[in-house]
Amino acid sequence: MRLLVCTLASSLLVGHAAILAADHTSLQPIGAVASVARTAQGLRLQCADGASVTLSVLAPDLVRVRTLFAGQTAALDHSWAIARTEWPKTPFTVQENADAVTLGTGELHVVIRRAPLLIEFRDAATGRVLNADARPMARDAKTGAVGAAKKLGFDEHFYGLGEKAARLDKRRGKFTMWNSDTPGYVEGTDPIYQSIPLYLGLEHGVAYGLFYDNAWRSTFEFGHLTQESANYTADGGELDYYFIAGPALKKVVSRYTELTGRMPLPPLWSLGHQQSRYSYYPDKLVEHIADKYRAHDLPLDVIHLDIHYMDGYRVFTWDKTRFPDPAGLARSLSAKGVRLITIVDPGVKFQPEGGYPVYDEGAEKDYYLRQTDGTVYVGEVWPGKSVFVDYTKEEARRWWGDWHRTLTDAGIAGIWTDMNEPADFLDPTGKRHEHIRFDDLGQRTPYNGMRNTFALNMARATYEGLQRLQPDRRPFVITRAGYAGIQRYAVKWTGDNNATFASLSLNVPMFASLGLSGQPFIGADIPGFIGRGDGELLARSYQIAAFSPFFRNHTAIDSYDKEPWRFGAYYEGIARKFIKLRYQLLPFLYTTMEEAHRTGVPLFRPLVLNFQEDENTATIDDQFMVGDALLAAPVTRAAQREREVYLPAGNWFDFWTGAPVEGGRTHVVPAPLDHLPLYVRAGSIIPSTVAMSHTGEKPWDPLRFDIYPDASGAATGSLYEDDGLTSAHERGVFRRTAVSFSGGRLTLHSEGSHRTPARHFEIVLHGDRTVSAVIANGQSLASAHWSRTAKGALTVRIADDGQPLSLEFR
Repeated sequence: MRLLVCTLASSLLVGHAAILAADHTSLQPIGAVASVARTAQGLRLQCADGASVTLSVLAPDLVRVRTLFAGQTAALDHSWAIARTEWPKTPFTVQENADAVTLGTGELHVVIRRAPLLIEFRDAATGRVLNADARPMARDAKTGAVGAAKKLGFDEHFYGLGEKAARLDKRRGKFTMWNSDTPGYVEGTDPIYQSIPLYLGLEHGVAYGLFYDNAWRSTFEFGHLTQESANYTADGGELDYYFIAGPALKKVVSRYTELTGRMPLPPLWSLGHQQSRYSYYPDKLVEHIADKYRAHDLPLDVIHLDIHYMDGYRVFTWDKTRFPDPAGLARSLSAKGVRLITIVDPGVKFQPEGGYPVYDEGAEKDYYLRQTDGTVYVGEVWPGKSVFVDYTKEEARRWWGDWHRTLTDAGIAGIWTDMNEPADFLDPTGKRHEHIRFDDLGQRTPYNGMRNTFALNMARATYEGLQRLQPDRRPFVITRAGYAGIQRYAVKWTGDNNATFASLSLNVPMFASLGLSGQPFIGADIPGFIGRGDGELLARSYQIAAFSPFFRNHTAIDSYDKEPWRFGAYYEGIARKFIKLRYQLLPFLYTTMEEAHRTGVPLFRPLVLNFQEDENTATIDDQFMVGDALLAAPVTRAAQREREVYLPAGNWFDFWTGAPVEGGRTHVVPAPLDHLPLYVRAGSIIPSTVAMSHTGEKPWDPLRFDIYPDASGAATGSLYEDDGLTSAHERGVFRRTAVSFSGGRLTLHSEGSHRTPARHFEIVLHGDRTVSAVIANGQSLASAHWSRTAKGALTVRIADDGQPLSLEFR
């Protein structure tokens, strides 16, 4: 959330970042290999110019390359991004000849050319080159800038980089990593809020990943002005990267999130519909909003409080006039099934005259960022003059986390962290901050090397604080900025977007890129934060947002109210349709989010993640997959009432009608304003339930399984359930149900200690199948328990007794 007057400053910031980015061609290449030594994990290369390169085998498909250039001081072997540092010992081989050294695992051959020093990664089975240096690694001894240049495949596609206001395939693009406060960004604005220096390459169905773990300002060029190479440069720090072999994109994403950490399983309520604005106050207005949602039959789980709930924008305070009894407000809303989330900014009001305990304690304990001359840095954000916490200090993180008691004791369910690039009204470019030093485990690291990690460590402090304060509840933290590993602590929303169709069209590639960058829990403000928008935009926004994990309506202080009823009954009705669809699909969505928690593979996916061997999907970024089963083709242009939809090879079903649709081709389909073209992949079984006003209103009863057989008459699916709120799932208290259909027989088997209330299953079999009898666990089921729907699907209703179920359709 940010005032519109900052847009000009943000434009200046973008230009500043571009000017400062290092140029790879000005760097001095590393020397040739002079000697090679084997280590416990791989190889150490000594170079003729005094540089050294360490290659560490962490897994058969994961190799770390860490370079110390001549004259460069070694830093601690520590990263704020890395979650896993201990790996099982992986067998490897070493072969040498006069020209090269080869480090081999079961999946990779890393070939190191001696002179010049060039590294290439080959598939162990086929010998195919997956990635290779175009030029030696290099550094500028005067500035400290480092760089690498990789060969660029003629047909290579590039994905990832976290949050970029750009299309899905980054080929021919140039992108800067420098967390920046950029309200009203448009396609091409760069950088914006978040920096994830990871990209995935894909060529002819074979994928790999490269993660450069360096938080300094950096630039990626994927053949921007020349076909010769894909270049990476950073203004300082080490050249330290991890190579991840595929060939599957899903495997790369999964391994990357194993390295940098995976999303914790979110509370079920966080997948519900959320309402916000800058700002709702006083407390009576907040209650009124909740009541209006219930009166309009619009499901709602959360209301957000923006900065005006605080006393003079001082963090961890309440405005006693606007919110005299926050705990009472939280209790009242809770009785209606609505939770409260409050915003928390990093700027602590500079109040040396006393009277503000947060400032006083932080100053006394030396928790604020200092400059090279020893003075505390004082910037300016909403409270006026402000200081900023050095979250690289463990004791400062704990102190910050503990201060959230002022919110949790009032019944606040989650924390929304904002302005954490960090924003500073005095200088959004970061130039004014160059004399700041972060403690960084005693290294006194310059601001330019730590800015990109500021939000990561703030989110960590918040998340860990909530864990301590509410050990029986799953923490829920939202962030605007971040660095690699942010998914361990926070949900990501795409900042201060515009209420325009141009902005809406960015949602699909931005969400997909964030998912490929290890962040499954993502979303954007509906129907856009800045500007008025209209009913058509609201309707189309909800058609995408219904399938994005973070599902929030939000608007700026000077923008038109955007609650669905503001646009009239017709548009409100469309929003209601898709909000209720979201709640009906919660069993499927929650199951898919649990998969993301376990594997790192996101819920919201580009088609290429599921169909990477299909070259047609490589650049499609106006359609998306929801898990493995659903394909959505939203409309993102005003007045458009039909569109082209590409369905990959195989059979598909129209979600709305159940009609079969041919895959392997492009269809032109109608898309009236109240309709989202939505398809089910044949071979899927999708769990769902009935709509409800909030996630805790009632159990999932009936629990429905829609079966969509493939060409062989088979389908599979699953359902994950737990209490949706506590950490009991970490102790094994959950229920996992496997569902399969083959040869006319459905089997349903559950495992786990989580107990569910008494309920019914509804089994819905789609497709043209003649059925004269249904046999349940060997017993003929009375015809009263099964019937045909108006659309021709066969529906069976049966009690869930917690035991395995077998249904035969004869």
